[in-house]
Amino acid sequence: MKIRTMRVHVAVPVAVVALISSFIFANARVARSQGAGQSQETGQTEEGPKKSTGEGVLAPKKAPTTTSPAEKKPERINPADIPTIKTTTSLVNVDVLVVDKDGNPIPRLGKKNFKVYDDGVEQAVTNFGTGEAPMTVVLLIEFANEGRYWYNVYNALRYSYAFLNYIQPNDWVAVIDFDLKPHILLDFTHDRTEVEGTLDQERIPGFSEICIYDALAFTIDRLKDIQGRKAIIPVCTGIDTFSKLTYGQLLKIVKTSDTPIYPLSVLEWLDVRMGGSFSAEVAKSQLQYIAKYSGGQAYFPRFAQEVPSVYQQIAGQLRTEYSIGFVPSNPVHDGKFHKLKVDLVDEQGNPLRITNQKGKQVKYKLVSRDGYYAPKS
Repeated sequence: MKIRTMRVHVAVPVAVVALISSFIFANARVARSQGAGQSQETGQTEEGPKKSTGEGVLAPKKAPTTTSPAEKKPERINPADIPTIKTTTSLVNVDVLVVDKDGNPIPRLGKKNFKVYDDGVEQAVTNFGTGEAPMTVVLLIEFANEGRYWYNVYNALRYSYAFLNYIQPNDWVAVIDFDLKPHILLDFTHDRTEVEGTLDQERIPGFSEICIYDALAFTIDRLKDIQGRKAIIPVCTGIDTFSKLTYGQLLKIVKTSDTPIYPLSVLEWLDVRMGGSFSAEVAKSQLQYIAKYSGGQAYFPRFAQEVPSVYQQIAGQLRTEYSIGFVPSNPVHDGKFHKLKVDLVDEQGNPLRITNQKGKQVKYKLVSRDGYYAPKS
């Protein structure tokens, strides 16, 4: 089911619009040619990724109105409308990525190789899963009219088209864009051509404001009941100009979520060529912390040629992550944040040493969320 939201479009110089459109459609043709043979569309008629409630996967909370674009006023998100995500069960699930120094996933680890600590106390791992699995991804695209920095809009779409090449037939993909507020453009689908068609419809941004904090909270809230290997990929600058939520409020929501976030910066490309800026450094830092607290990873490509390898890493990590579950030995329902730590060990309990085919030691790192909020009594 496709759910679309009407927006007010503002006038921009014809020459700029023509230039942007020519770039976008040229890139669309490149994406189609590059993707040929890598991913095939499927005629599956499943109704969406598995969820623990009967609620629609990405249905808006309010039904769309019939108000004309001229009469429609932009809405702002109220923090009170975005519930704090809490765990309502004693079981704590932690998705763990084990990657080498280049970001490539390290497979074939077992339950015995993982130690989990809750506030410094080792826990007994009760659930463990691994292996190849489809991914459930929301592509969250910044689509705002940024004046002289219109190239950010172009890069956001160019980078989004590149994602088409990494969609496999069993993957679920949804598309949301945002400016002043988030807009659901496409509900979850297996069909790559539907995703491509949705990107083709992105023409002229409606607003100049960028509300990434609100957009991320909106998307996290709609993924909270979805099961499986899920993630949010924001293609964005990382700059926020008008969100109702603060950065601190967003970080708390991110910490309570079990959805990893993999931001892909479109600002790094421009910032390198403009000589650097304070706002770009702040945006970069915030994206890094958002990714870290969610259990994901942030990427800052300086050249468009780096983007395919970024998506390859993200897809590989999502499909080969390790799922760990435990019931806290101290089942206190205090509503407080509990620190998590995951270590890799060998059969003797020593730090795990991983070697490649030549016997050379491989440097690795673990990526996982660093804690959870316990339920309140």
